Amino acid sequence: MKQPKIERMTNKIRHWQKLLQFATLVGVLVLGILANAPPALAWKPTTHVYLGQQALKDAVDDGKVSIYRVDYKNGKVLSKIGDYPVDSNILSALKANPSQYRAGILGPDAYPDILTGQQVIHPEPQLTNIASGSNAWLAYLWALTNTQGNNTLQHKAFVVGYLTHAAGDMYGHTFINNFTGAPFKITPPEGPENGIKHVLLEGYIDKRLDKQELDSNFFNASIAGVEDFIYRNMVDAKPGTPLDTYLLKKGGGGTEFSVPRIYSTLRARLQADIDAYYAKKAEYDRRYDEKIRAANACRPLDFSCSATALRAQALAIQVEKGAYVTANGLIVTYKEYWREDIDSGLKAWPQVSHEVAKALFFNPERKTKVDDAERILKNYVNNHLISMSGAPDAVGQFAALAGKISDIIAQVIPDFLVAPIRELKNDIYNAIIKSATGMTKDQLKAYLENPETYFDQVFARGSGQKVNLQTFNKEYLQINDTAYTNPNESFDYQKFPPAYNTVTMSKLILLNKNGVDKLLADLGSTEKLNEPNIMLGFIPSLDGSNQWFGGTGPLAPKQPMILAKSCSTYKQVFMQQAGEVPCP
Repeated sequence: MKQPKIERMTNKIRHWQKLLQFATLVGVLVLGILANAPPALAWKPTTHVYLGQQALKDAVDDGKVSIYRVDYKNGKVLSKIGDYPVDSNILSALKANPSQYRAGILGPDAYPDILTGQQVIHPEPQLTNIASGSNAWLAYLWALTNTQGNNTLQHKAFVVGYLTHAAGDMYGHTFINNFTGAPFKITPPEGPENGIKHVLLEGYIDKRLDKQELDSNFFNASIAGVEDFIYRNMVDAKPGTPLDTYLLKKGGGGTEFSVPRIYSTLRARLQADIDAYYAKKAEYDRRYDEKIRAANACRPLDFSCSATALRAQALAIQVEKGAYVTANGLIVTYKEYWREDIDSGLKAWPQVSHEVAKALFFNPERKTKVDDAERILKNYVNNHLISMSGAPDAVGQFAALAGKISDIIAQVIPDFLVAPIRELKNDIYNAIIKSATGMTKDQLKAYLENPETYFDQVFARGSGQKVNLQTFNKEYLQINDTAYTNPNESFDYQKFPPAYNTVTMSKLILLNKNGVDKLLADLGSTEKLNEPNIMLGFIPSLDGSNQWFGGTGPLAPKQPMILAKSCSTYKQVFMQQAGEVPCP
């Protein structure tokens, strides 16, 4: 018996409500994905940019950077070695686009998103994901700035900033890991105490920055003119691209919950179905045309060739094609709309990640604006992710498919993506924050905003070097405040070895090969730089310690940074810092 019209409409509405609920769960997963990334920030992003700014100011002042000879063991600047010209293209990029340089310094903590950055770009490459890892990403991005369409000054400024972030991680993590006992961990036996220590120490150092330099212009980080670069080269993992084949390789380390990987995978599956449909239609047309040509070629009285029979066969092919289109055309149109919505959502992802990063850890108020970040992500879910997950914006056109939508979605979305969605809990925000950091929302807020309150208690226990706030201030930051009674007292980066080393390396990144070779010669070295930039070719991980030595893992580059090939060379330019395996 045919259902009344109002009942049929009601059932369709209920079906779409269920579909939207399913897609919303997928969207909520993305909220979880960003929050669930280990926040292993060697320096907090504000500190990263602060130290990068020192190199920027030196460079744009006269087009040169000053490199100094240091007392390696005692951590003191001795004398100037020389002034070295900044690469002309880099100098033009920095002068014209300091905002894009600052955005680049936020690096993989923000682009393509914090999850991909922390779980794919930061870690040492694994055997399951051979060509990924930190150096692979840095080399990939640098090479892009020399290719057509990626070689604007905005692109160059952004990528130079990205390498600068890596320099900060290299020295910052070596220092932080010394007091935490290991890279960021929230699982036993190191975690969750290790994670708390990371958050506290990074937050405390950040609070000791020179506040006079943190004006509104300082926080002017922009990806204007770079959004498409980030999308095409860091998000859009189309089949056959470097992202797809090795950087964000499906099934590779850390890619399971990467938004670019998830939705590039879905889009590829949709595209394969769409291509197969049109290939089938083209095959019908080819067969039809073949029959018609054969019919037209039949000669009169040639009884071995029947034009009538051939035209009848052609008509049968057309009928078969019509049945195929009737059965599959609307489904393919649905998939085409779905594919377009994924495209639109992935193109929007860089700006969303940028806004989330600013809300969480790079704003003039220096607050962790969780509510703002959550609002930005919820808007992304509503504006993009629901449709990206199987409910296209043109949903009204597909009422005839109402009974088939669930099957279509199940066909496209593989089981390994559905299972995590089903495991999400009702209190999603608190559940994710706690699982990501080992802390409740209130604990995380307290440790981030008032690290000095908990410093002595936390750093008196567990693994890593034991230290109290008074000793840390005096021996490491070299400030007079014995606690936090003078919040305006800031450290001098030239007296704080890991910060000084970060600034020095940030300056060296601005030199071309000739500039680095000139410095090497001035240091008495016969070595020559073989890489296009000094930050390339050696760093296996942004999370580990002493990475300037090139790493010892099975897939590490196994060659040191050019100045670290000789201890006598390295010790003239860089200071010995806590956590370092010292050069003899």
